[in-house]
Amino acid sequence: MPVSAPRVCGHCGGVHQSGERCPKAAARDRERKARFDRKRPNSSQRGYDREWEKAAKEFLAQQENWWCACGAPATVVMHRRSIRTAPHLRMERANWRPGCHRCNAIDAAAERRKLKGK
Repeated sequence: MPVSAPRVCGHCGGVHQSGERCPKAAARDRERKARFDRKRPNSSQRGYDREWEKAAKEFLAQQENWWCACGAPATVVMHRRSIRTAPHLRMERANWRPGCHRCNAIDAAAERRKLKGK
C-alpha cells in the first residue's frame, strides 16, 4: 500500500511523515481543550445528577432502548429537546431517546452551531 509523502508542518516548520501528528499542534490543542474545560460547568451543574444517572440506566436497560437510531448499541440517553433549551423536560421520558456516543456528539455539535448562529 503506498504511503503519502512527508509534509512540511504549518505549526513548527518541521517535516512530518504521513499520519504523524505535530507535537506543537498537539500541545496547542491540549491547552485549548484545558481552557474550555476550566470554563465548562460540571455534569451535575448541567443537570446530570444522581437521579438522572439512575433513571438513564433504567431507560437503557429496557429492550426497546438497546439500540441507537444508527444501529450501534445505545450507551447514552439523548434528549429530543436539549436540556439547555428546555430544562423543564430533563426528566420527561417522552423527551428521551437511546443513542450512541457518536450520534450524541453530532447532535451536540449541531446544537452548538445552531445556538451560536442566533
